[in-house]
Amino acid sequence: MTELLDWRMQFEDYKTLILTGSTPKDRMDVIRRFAARNFESMIHVNVKNNEKIREYMNTNPAGRDAYRFLEKSVMEMIMPVDTVLVLENADALEPYAFVDYAENLFNPDDMCFLIMTGEFSDEDIAPLRETCIHVVLPPKE
Repeated sequence: MTELLDWRMQFEDYKTLILTGSTPKDRMDVIRRFAARNFESMIHVNVKNNEKIREYMNTNPAGRDAYRFLEKSVMEMIMPVDTVLVLENADALEPYAFVDYAENLFNPDDMCFLIMTGEFSDEDIAPLRETCIHVVLPPKE
């Protein structure tokens, strides 16, 4: 939780938190607890299970249009500072799309929070080391 709180406090420097390790269920349990304590709302999209969103994200650049598309798709508003957007199983995206969205879904003025989870290799995450925070949950005991 400390690393997640650090990320929330540094949102101007690090737009995206990439959460890996443990199991998908454990990752989402951690995110749900964290979101309940630190945000007014959480929008959760399972990229692997939502073909419409996955296809859109794989064929379109990040930015304002994607932001609005996601809001329309989930029928919820992403409120700056108060909402965390969680893209679970973001490893289902094409590698270029994953990197693009991690870096560019929200511009700095949006003051919005994005968490992407999945099974990513070090190679997948390497291009994002300067702009994102990567947290690895320990394996389940």
